[in-house]
Amino acid sequence: MKALSQPSFVPNKRKYLFCGDEEGMERLSPVIQRVQKENHSYQLLLVDEKEGKDISHWLQNQNMGSYLYIAVEWNKLKHLKKVAEDQGFSVDEAQCIGHGARFIQVFCYKCHLKTVVSGESIKQVIDCPHCHLTLSVSDHYSPLHDSYLGYPATIEKGSGHA
Repeated sequence: MKALSQPSFVPNKRKYLFCGDEEGMERLSPVIQRVQKENHSYQLLLVDEKEGKDISHWLQNQNMGSYLYIAVEWNKLKHLKKVAEDQGFSVDEAQCIGHGARFIQVFCYKCHLKTVVSGESIKQVIDCPHCHLTLSVSDHYSPLHDSYLGYPATIEKGSGHA
């Protein structure tokens, strides 16, 4: 399941499932409104931070052909994606929308160690704190390493010509 910053409506589904925190539900509201306007079957589940709601039971009780939208803070999204995958939702059956501060891991191709950086670092240049190599952070995500891949930078950071 790919993580996005904005949801998009996917037509012709048997039922639409919306799971999110308050801000996530606001991000989902255009899709929810369309589903309501077109009289599609749907269900909402508000994930309250205090409860730390386990959505696995809710997902277990859904029928085949349901389409899932999850919209929560980036730091909670990974866990909920895993729960959805464990309950049988595939990449084609769900959208995951993140909001708030985002941090990613970058896998250094040279020393094979990971570094946590701001999510805005994708397609940027960073220094590996382990081997000190300058890396270009790619948008290639490795599920094996649970990281974005860092390749040798072709342009030095902050370099400019006078």
